[in-house]
Amino acid sequence: MNRKVIFAALIAFLVIVVVAWLFASCPGDNEIDSGSASDSGQAQKQKEITIRNVTHETVTYRIKPFNSDAQSRVMTLEVGRIDRFPGELAMDVFFEQGDETITYRLTPGTPYSFRYNENDELELYEGSHGRTDAEDLAPWVPTPMVVVEKMLEMAKVDKDDILYDLGCGDGRIVIMAAEKYGTRGIGIDIDPQRIREANASAKMAGVDHLVEFLESDVMKVDFSEATVVALYLLEESNALLQPLFDKQLKPGTYVVSHNYTVPGWEAKEIGFVTLKSEDGEEHDIYLYRK
Repeated sequence: MNRKVIFAALIAFLVIVVVAWLFASCPGDNEIDSGSASDSGQAQKQKEITIRNVTHETVTYRIKPFNSDAQSRVMTLEVGRIDRFPGELAMDVFFEQGDETITYRLTPGTPYSFRYNENDELELYEGSHGRTDAEDLAPWVPTPMVVVEKMLEMAKVDKDDILYDLGCGDGRIVIMAAEKYGTRGIGIDIDPQRIREANASAKMAGVDHLVEFLESDVMKVDFSEATVVALYLLEESNALLQPLFDKQLKPGTYVVSHNYTVPGWEAKEIGFVTLKSEDGEEHDIYLYRK
């Protein structure tokens, strides 16, 4: 082979090695975006881990790749901001909860959020949507079916109702209402995966002609036609929605909420029930009428 060709090939190889080494030696340069880039309504990257701060204070935590000997990296996440970790590696995260250090393993392609638990302690939850263009109203936690039944019973839904589930998840509330009462239902959720699950479940149940699922931001949806609204969000999220309820809902509309009150609507509360799910956990249901 010509010496010049060999020499050129060797130079090219060395350049590739140096560039690869530079990227490897600076692992943090392109891995984290604390909310500076706009998502423009697009879904999160397939393998990206996102962590959002939904608390009222700056959160300091440590993070490192799973099964790595590298020293954990200290991160400071301001209120409302998002840290992003692209790639296909699981990550270990560490943060302080009182006097205890909490450790979680984060899965690639999954969004997380720092929130407060029922004891007002810092906690990390799975299920945030990881977008900067929409309010993060709650992590997704499925409502037990016994609670779904009771919510529909308390709201007295029937075939003449139009039921909106704000943050519908897998669609179980509107699907059960359609199956059991023939109710027309509209589910709203910002997570495309939940919407796909809801549509598949509705088709399997044979009620896809009665229900519709919209991938959208709950705060930007017109739900004024609702006669019943179902909620399983956080109390601070219900507080954000309360002015929209006042503006959009017709007098007489029922609002039924799992576990969390609607601040500012205390005078409109007309029912309250506590019941246990199959696992023995207690659940509260609040019923309001505008």
